[in-house]
Amino acid sequence: MLVATAFASPAGAQQSTGTDRQEIQEVIVTAQKRPEAASRTPVSLTALSGDELQKKGIQNVEDLTNTVPNVQIGTESAGNTTIYIRGIGSNNTTEQGDPAAAFHIDGVYLARPDQARNAFLDVERVEVLRGPQGTLYGRNATAGAVNVISNKPGAEFDASANVEVGNYNLCRAEAMLNVPVNETVALRAAVLARSEDNYIDTPRAAGNRASQKTGRLHALFKFTPSSTWLVTLDGSEFQGPTSAGVPLPLTVERGSGGQRNDTVLRADGRAYYTGVTSELNTALDSVTFTWLASTRNRRLDWASRLVTPMAPNGSENGSSTRSEQLSNEFRLSSSSAGPLRWVAGLYFFSETQDTQGAFSDGFLDFDIDDADAKSRALFGQATYAFTPALRATLGLRSTRDEKSCGECVRYVAGFGATTSEERSWSHNDWKLGLDYDLDKDTMAYAVVGSGYKAGGYNLAAPAVPFLGQPAAPVHFYEPEQLLSAEAGIKGRMLGNRGRYTAAFFVYDYKDLQVNTLLPLGGGLTTGGVGNAAKARVYGFEAEGRLRAGQNGTITSSLGLTSAKYDTYTSCTDELDGTRLDCSGNYLRNAPKLTVTLGYEHFIPLEQGELVARIDSRYASKYYNDDANSDVFTQGSHTRTNLSLRYDAPGGRWYATAYARNLENNNVMNARLSNTVFGAFGYTAAPRTAGLSIGARY
Repeated sequence: MLVATAFASPAGAQQSTGTDRQEIQEVIVTAQKRPEAASRTPVSLTALSGDELQKKGIQNVEDLTNTVPNVQIGTESAGNTTIYIRGIGSNNTTEQGDPAAAFHIDGVYLARPDQARNAFLDVERVEVLRGPQGTLYGRNATAGAVNVISNKPGAEFDASANVEVGNYNLCRAEAMLNVPVNETVALRAAVLARSEDNYIDTPRAAGNRASQKTGRLHALFKFTPSSTWLVTLDGSEFQGPTSAGVPLPLTVERGSGGQRNDTVLRADGRAYYTGVTSELNTALDSVTFTWLASTRNRRLDWASRLVTPMAPNGSENGSSTRSEQLSNEFRLSSSSAGPLRWVAGLYFFSETQDTQGAFSDGFLDFDIDDADAKSRALFGQATYAFTPALRATLGLRSTRDEKSCGECVRYVAGFGATTSEERSWSHNDWKLGLDYDLDKDTMAYAVVGSGYKAGGYNLAAPAVPFLGQPAAPVHFYEPEQLLSAEAGIKGRMLGNRGRYTAAFFVYDYKDLQVNTLLPLGGGLTTGGVGNAAKARVYGFEAEGRLRAGQNGTITSSLGLTSAKYDTYTSCTDELDGTRLDCSGNYLRNAPKLTVTLGYEHFIPLEQGELVARIDSRYASKYYNDDANSDVFTQGSHTRTNLSLRYDAPGGRWYATAYARNLENNNVMNARLSNTVFGAFGYTAAPRTAGLSIGARY
């Protein structure tokens, strides 16, 4: 992101009073790689400020599901995050595949889904872009993009701290310190520590408490008024069990100590993440040059264990993964006033992963050595204003991806069956749009474009010498491709006391990467990922915000989606491996209807004020598999959160009492399955309650 507001005032939670509360405050976003008002950006997006995130209790990416229309986000084994936007997503969280929704921290793309867990620390805002974003965000943004932007160093001394306690023995502490060293250097540090019992209580499994430690340091150097350099160091450690999978259909026993289950599929271990990011911005006459470079390292040491009454210690398979990603983006963007605004750049990305794993029987093991991915792209986007009210946008991106696997499998211990292969793909994405100011408060837009998700590979089948079966080759699958059309409107009303957005969209989706049967030779087959489906998606979404009276605010959203396979004749049942025809079935994680409604009310006191808030979301039935089987069906449900906050005069300190998921519903937001262990669902948080106290200097 551009550090255009270098040494600005801190962007944390601020208390609005008086006339400020009568109008809806504008959020400045960088969805198109330049700062602009969210209401003037011809993209379907939801922008949440850090203040709003705090008030809504959003502390991780999964919580965005309860606020953003047509979005489903879940977390499965080993902390892997699955993001579905408008029915488009991917549950392939392994080294072999890629997500369909691009996740970024401060503009840096994070390739592995589990890395989203350490993003929500000292957040300035979150931008959720719906629809393919291939031109500016590149590969794997077929569904859209999520960008978490952290607070940057400011020109004034600032410090804050927050402590939170809750049920499930939750203990959470967060602190921030902003120090302007001198006129040219400023530092900002933030730390977070959290520990909590697992929501699934497994009496027969030892250890049920998970912990997180995260830290980030920003150093901002201001060489001249138009030249800055931001250096960021960050690191995280996660320890203990992650989300525990419960056998499907969901039948958990409620209890004061958690959801009790004697049979679970859980992952225990440690995860370490470190990163170094450098962002250089300098103005050159009418052009701004940006160089965004980042290196990130990831280490996962996990043991996935199936715990049952008959096997209290579990049948275990473990893995150890090391990965490193490097990325560089060079951008030039126009900075002068005029009818033409443009941005152009080069992007380079590389990722290396090594995984060693074994099953507890001592006979089977698997290695994935030197799993490499490389990508490079040339991109540009330009907007020309024909009149003060009419603008046209053209975007292009040319991408080349390469993937290789040095040793893709060694399944049968002692036989040394290994195989390696590589593949490359090239693709061009494009975007064409028009936006028009109907009046000073209303903008309409229409956009057509393409999306692209990189290809990948399946683990090769093993060689089994005593069966006379050689190792099968690596099965690569091709990229997914999507064509989209969208028309929308954004506006404000009632003297800026209300704002609204609405959009219609339709997708033509082909070469979907789906579960299918792959040939091994000799008449044998195995399950894997292949390009075997086409789909059609269309829908509508709307968001609104309205000041109600002197001290109230109403927020709402509506999402309507129809996401179905046109053709999918080689579908497989994930539990017994039989072949099915899934043509006409619904895509995963695509409820037909989602509705959110919230209300916030300020109550002035002689000393400070109270803020009462309620947020509720309804989602209709949706499926978690391609066969739309009953066992993977999540029924319609609601989720309601309440909070009451006291703000001291001047915002010096505050205290918040909250309760979330008042209905205490079991909601399956992710799942794992195979023909050996069966089906396991991962649920969102049950009913939780707590108290947080914070102070700001």
